[in-house]
Amino acid sequence: MVVRYPAVAGSFYPADEELVLMLERFFSDLGEEGSERRVTAGVAPHAGYIFSGYTASRTYKAIFEDGLPETFVILGPNHTGLGSPIAVHPPGTWITPLGEVEVDGELAREIAKISGIADLDDLAHRYEHSIEVQVPFIQYLAEKAGKEVKIVPITLGMQDEEVAEDLGKAIFEASRELGRDVVVIASTDFMHYGPVYGYVPFRARADELPHRIKEWDFRVIRRILDFDVKGMFEEIREMNHTMCGPGGVGTAIVYSRLAGALEAELLHYTTSFEVSRSTEAVVGYASIVFRR
Repeated sequence: MVVRYPAVAGSFYPADEELVLMLERFFSDLGEEGSERRVTAGVAPHAGYIFSGYTASRTYKAIFEDGLPETFVILGPNHTGLGSPIAVHPPGTWITPLGEVEVDGELAREIAKISGIADLDDLAHRYEHSIEVQVPFIQYLAEKAGKEVKIVPITLGMQDEEVAEDLGKAIFEASRELGRDVVVIASTDFMHYGPVYGYVPFRARADELPHRIKEWDFRVIRRILDFDVKGMFEEIREMNHTMCGPGGVGTAIVYSRLAGALEAELLHYTTSFEVSRSTEAVVGYASIVFRR
């Protein structure tokens, strides 16, 4: 049983009581937990909470008001390069400042078994932030609902259409085989613009920059809202777009199609410029849900 300790508490999000206060602010408009269970998947950003936390909260708010699942399958890009290219976290627990959450070991094993490309591996997760920052949202809402919710974290070092098809099908078949109620979370930020990232595809005045970045991001977002995995990757390649988690989003789309989703909704969009006012590094963030 592997224990995964927090790697970015105190940097990407608070490591003390300020975390709960911040989450309470994000969820100040939270309604009652629902029971419809129409949501199949969501997209949420993974930057520091000060930049993208509110946007991420919109995804989790929609899921909570629809009804929490038994298990969240969380897919995030592998920024560290460590471990297996497609790494499903083995049975164990994850720890954050809000306590422990159990990995759904049975579902993790079944996904890895059905997938042709995934391995059970914890090294890829040890220092990766893209999934860790999602977990406190889940813990906070599970506490609100008085429920025990499990997670299956999966990091993606490879991201293309084939990976999305393989994993989306594996998650769907594994959850159906085990009778598990699942919501997939695709952890991704959108465009990374600026000298800090070595990527300045266009020049714009500071007041124009968020609008130009939004234009580029919405070319990709429109494909996502159309459930168009192939089109999403085509847009990314054509623009040399710097979205960091397309594989997880593609997986969420494939899973959602198989799970009977019929609609997708963009809930919130912003950029880091709204907080930092810096043109040296600007990142786009979006909250999206897929529903039956």
